[in-house]
Amino acid sequence: MSSREIYLYEWVSFSTKEFPENRNAKSGDIVRIITTDSAGRTPAIDILFTDDSYRQLYSQAGFAVVAMHKPLANGDEPYRWVIETKIAPWAIYVLERSSPRST
Repeated sequence: MSSREIYLYEWVSFSTKEFPENRNAKSGDIVRIITTDSAGRTPAIDILFTDDSYRQLYSQAGFAVVAMHKPLANGDEPYRWVIETKIAPWAIYVLERSSPRST
């Protein structure tokens, strides 16, 4: 999943500097981002989901988060990273089915 941070910073492949309104976005709000390595500069339109919102949705669907990973570049890759070695643009949630509730 995209992390909230992907809409706040500049990345090697994405730009958000044209969309300062992303900074005040809350879960459910529209956010925009531009993919910089393609010919077109048409922004992608997305809906922001915060970590709390993802967790709430998973819980409502009967799942528990057992781990969450925010992978970073390690700097050994053949790219000139902007911020990817310090802030993760993605979040990977590991889920398990929640135990059924007793009544």
